[in-house]
Amino acid sequence: MNGIIALGIQDFKRLLTNALFWVITVTLILIIVLVNFALPENISQENYRIFTYNADYLAGQAAAVSSEEELRQAVKESGSIGLLGNDDGGITVLNPGLSEKTVRAIMTMLYSTSRIDTEIENINESSTAIPFNKRMTPVFICFEALIIGFILGGALMLAEKEEGTIRAMRIAPMGVDRYLISKTVLFSIIAVLYALLMAVFCIGFDFSILRFVLLSFFGAAVFSLIGLAYTTFFRDMSSWFFSMSLLLSVNMLPIVAYSEPSFSPLWLKAIPSYSLIFAYENILFGMGRSLLPTVFIVACWCLGSYLISRFAVGRYLLLKGRG
Repeated sequence: MNGIIALGIQDFKRLLTNALFWVITVTLILIIVLVNFALPENISQENYRIFTYNADYLAGQAAAVSSEEELRQAVKESGSIGLLGNDDGGITVLNPGLSEKTVRAIMTMLYSTSRIDTEIENINESSTAIPFNKRMTPVFICFEALIIGFILGGALMLAEKEEGTIRAMRIAPMGVDRYLISKTVLFSIIAVLYALLMAVFCIGFDFSILRFVLLSFFGAAVFSLIGLAYTTFFRDMSSWFFSMSLLLSVNMLPIVAYSEPSFSPLWLKAIPSYSLIFAYENILFGMGRSLLPTVFIVACWCLGSYLISRFAVGRYLLLKGRG
């Protein structure tokens, strides 16, 4: 344990002299300013996917479901509009937290009339309409704070190769596990601090901090381990940085599903950031969804990424060395 702590402190001191660390820190400040002062609170959303049960509205964007329970579940999970037909001929509009004005406008657009007896029900009873700028906070946390270990871990490993530190580590009784754990814990702690700063300054304190910290720590650990395994095969910063940018671009694809929840193909769900971004939305805005699937997915990613990193670092870095 003392060896892991000593390695972590040594790596942190080296980070303070790394330009990328300060670039990411400044980016954190700019994101907080952007969310609070630059992004609008509301933007118009013209298209909502429509789910119906016992209602006479039929159109290309509408999908009929077989029960009221299924309708409520669809609205809750996909952030869509649900039209529930009542026995008296009226309609109850189920929504994930839209304002009454927005719901009335949607109904007028769908039925071309305002004479229909309409009731409005918010599926997420504890929430109101989430401002657009606040809703972008999970995006910035996932694709800024959590990937710190991926970027800084790779930069630190390349620096160790260039400085010859890796050769010394191969001679000393280092051990692959100690090397991985020290770096992963360090970067995960930094990621938690950055993520907390974003959440507190952009959202406030009205969320489960314990769940947030645990999700951030293990989510950042996944990206740190993937980054360490990935960087093992590179010798210089230029080739690593270019390919890293492409890989992180793929990791950002779940933004599409976050912006349009009805689009969530299976291949998109396989990307680790998919589960994380919706889990952050759930924690920060009290969406009421179960976190158990996310816990299982993140645990699998942690185990898998650690085993892959242990093999790559042990086989191609600390034992043979390429630096």
